[in-house]
Amino acid sequence: MTAESAASSASFSSTLIGRLFEHAAERADHPAIATTDVSITYARLARLVVAQASLLQQTGVVRGSTVGIRCDDEISHLLLCLAAIYCGATSCTIPSHESDTQQNALIERCGATRVLERRDVPDFGQLDELLPKAPASESQASILFSTSGTTGAPKLVIHGDGDLVAQAHRHIGDEQERFACLASIEHNFAKRHRLYCVAMGATNVFPGTLGNSLVERCLSLQVNVLHVSAFQAQELLALDGIGRLCGLRLKLGGSHVGSSLRQQLRAKITAQLQAGYGTTETGAIAFTDPADDDAGISVGLALPGIEICAVDSDRKPLPADERGELAVRCGGMFRGYLDNPELTATRLDNGWFYTGDIGFLDSKGRIHISGRSDDMFVFNSMNIYPQDIESVIREHPGVREAVVLPRESSVHGNIPVALVVLGGSAKKQLPALKKFVKKRVGVRAPRQYIVVDTIPTNASGKIARREAVTIPGRNDQLRADLIRIIDPKVKQRVKPALLRGFVQGKADVALRRFEMDSLERLELLLTLETGYNIVVPPAIFNSFRYLGDLVAHILSPESGCENEDNQQAEALTEQAVATDFGAPVGKVPGVVCLFRRVFRVSPAIVQLNKALMTLENRLTPREVMQLTEWHASGHLLPEGAEERRRAIVSRWLRGMRSLLEKSNKTAPEPFVSRRVVPTARLFTGPGSPEDKTLMICFPPSGGRNLMMSNTVFLQHVDASRVDVLMLSETLNRKYRNGIPFIGRNLKEIVLWLAGQHWIKDYRDIVTIGCSAGAPLALTVAGQLNASVGLSVCGRFYRKRHLLANLSRAVSIYRARRNMRSLRMIYAYGVDDARDRMFAELMAPFSSGEKLPVAFSDRSVGHEILGQLLDRGELREFLERTVLEFPSESVATMAPRI
Repeated sequence: MTAESAASSASFSSTLIGRLFEHAAERADHPAIATTDVSITYARLARLVVAQASLLQQTGVVRGSTVGIRCDDEISHLLLCLAAIYCGATSCTIPSHESDTQQNALIERCGATRVLERRDVPDFGQLDELLPKAPASESQASILFSTSGTTGAPKLVIHGDGDLVAQAHRHIGDEQERFACLASIEHNFAKRHRLYCVAMGATNVFPGTLGNSLVERCLSLQVNVLHVSAFQAQELLALDGIGRLCGLRLKLGGSHVGSSLRQQLRAKITAQLQAGYGTTETGAIAFTDPADDDAGISVGLALPGIEICAVDSDRKPLPADERGELAVRCGGMFRGYLDNPELTATRLDNGWFYTGDIGFLDSKGRIHISGRSDDMFVFNSMNIYPQDIESVIREHPGVREAVVLPRESSVHGNIPVALVVLGGSAKKQLPALKKFVKKRVGVRAPRQYIVVDTIPTNASGKIARREAVTIPGRNDQLRADLIRIIDPKVKQRVKPALLRGFVQGKADVALRRFEMDSLERLELLLTLETGYNIVVPPAIFNSFRYLGDLVAHILSPESGCENEDNQQAEALTEQAVATDFGAPVGKVPGVVCLFRRVFRVSPAIVQLNKALMTLENRLTPREVMQLTEWHASGHLLPEGAEERRRAIVSRWLRGMRSLLEKSNKTAPEPFVSRRVVPTARLFTGPGSPEDKTLMICFPPSGGRNLMMSNTVFLQHVDASRVDVLMLSETLNRKYRNGIPFIGRNLKEIVLWLAGQHWIKDYRDIVTIGCSAGAPLALTVAGQLNASVGLSVCGRFYRKRHLLANLSRAVSIYRARRNMRSLRMIYAYGVDDARDRMFAELMAPFSSGEKLPVAFSDRSVGHEILGQLLDRGELREFLERTVLEFPSESVATMAPRI
């Protein structure tokens, strides 16, 4: 049966496929699809759908089946969707741009037994030649649409294809529309509109993505309706020649559109502007009338066939101008949420859909949106509706985008905070913006404004509030981090009050005040990259005028701080590279990309040497071996690298490998590194924490390792049995002042460690500390119920710090008393008077065990672990102290060492 004969024998005008057949019969030559490369009429589209459905049925896609569609090719995706509907199957989009984990989770949630892809669609010429064997189906099919999930987990909304037919007239005027939208068909909003076009017999135009040629493409394809999100609308304004599209109708949806943006769009693009409001569950609810000059920031009147009202908490209708939850009743409503009957019953009640959106209807019936009920928060007993404040902020001429978020407060509930994207200097614009907003919203004005380059959005262009709400906390931490990592000599050039104001978010600091020379600038960038994994190219940094500009750049999701080497990496992955070890390197490891970036931003010898020292504390043994292999193959450093710098890298890698070999192991330990906070890095090996020991390491004052590189230390530990948490004290302060980012004193450090719930997952905990870190390791061991606390070269402060020394001794005693089974071991060099005195006093005081270390051929001094490493005895020392518990007394090991 052909599509035309099916249409002539019956009318299925309430179904999507029925509408398709009607258009094929009545307007056979009317274009259904138009691109720059192809035009498909309704008659041909109907044939293609039936032929594609026949192929799907042959592979088991039948009525009652559920399929996923993972296809970013617009026409193929539309064809697969229509064919699945023809078969009576339920379909759900599996966005190809999402991660594999997210895709698999969605496939499981929707119950898809098969995923259709581009390869399941033959060439259209081959489809044309197929003789359709499947008769036209009268059954309706279901389509699952995923909500945007801007404030919570996305839901799967169930629609019958007849529901979309009932909604279509509210979106598409008639068959003469040549409709285009810039979002991919894999997005909920765009896919529904493509199906609306089929229902109404209009032309689906696929103009391609944004770009300066978009205007030409829209003109050549005769687009007369363009539907975009607010985010895409701002991008349109930047296109050359955008005013040439003055003849089309521009429809805005997906998120709130402020009056400033509306005015710009009318002035620069078209007077035929319509701001809209709708939901996935109902389709379009309202659009503004271009001729309504008094619409303001409303979304206009309800469309024909829509009943809408604002209701109170008891779901009773409210009078005009009173804010409440918006409730809607109309044709084509959704059937429910997949596998969530409770939510369905809550939101769909007695024929009304309770949207969760907060708003009101004015005296003329126009709808005003204040935001989601999920977004509303309470500040000093006042209800704060973020969208109301965002609208005011966006009215300021210097603001491009804004979002208002809650910041928890134990006193005030939730304090309003604004993220803003500015069009000019923050230093000049922020004071004026604050006054502008304060004058209009009064006490509800944000108490903090955070300038960012971009605000995070989801795939539909809506603000991703769940991601955005983390930015204020990250902003505070980043501001504090930046001031901490700037070289003390550089910070001395700026008034302390100004630096404190910057950390508190109350002031900005002009970069010129720091008077940084080229080496000092590179020092800052290198610290950001090696310590924080934040890559800021020097050219971009040099464009910043204020330190706040750097903060805004780092906080912005599109800054690409960590993805700079992608193109270079992709070029290398096209071929396997042979190495001296006989194995191909293949895909470029992340550590190689990191090393190349570090090498590139360290042109000075002093910078390169310091960078390599930093990497020694970050890299794992396996990563060092990867660098060694790539260097041996000649592919680690760029061609033409300066010979002196190349020699430094070669020497460094040889030295690292030599130290790793002192462990007498044939393979690198398979640790993986993760930064917990800037001064705490966790190195984990294979296996579950329940079966392993966690070793917490406290370096000396001002150190980031236990008197040797972390890489080398890790190689002397068994990764299958032990994970290592290395606490780095980066600022060369005494431990009595605490470890930055963890605690300002001993109590806070212990509380921080106790608050890391993942630590409790380990079967056992041991601690080890060197020099100034040794007393802290013993104290923490008692607080965390560790089995062993090892002090290596522990010592008291100088005599003048009598109270501090007394406090240190008491803390260690209490730790031992709290944990009677804790073994405290005091290792010290017999020829170091201060270390020996500490051990001899504290061991009996805390019921600990002394471990004097002496060498027959040399003095020991203060650096026991480094000397054990040189002698090839470090591994044995660790295994016989913190990592194993031999029956013999620890003291008997001294002669062997």
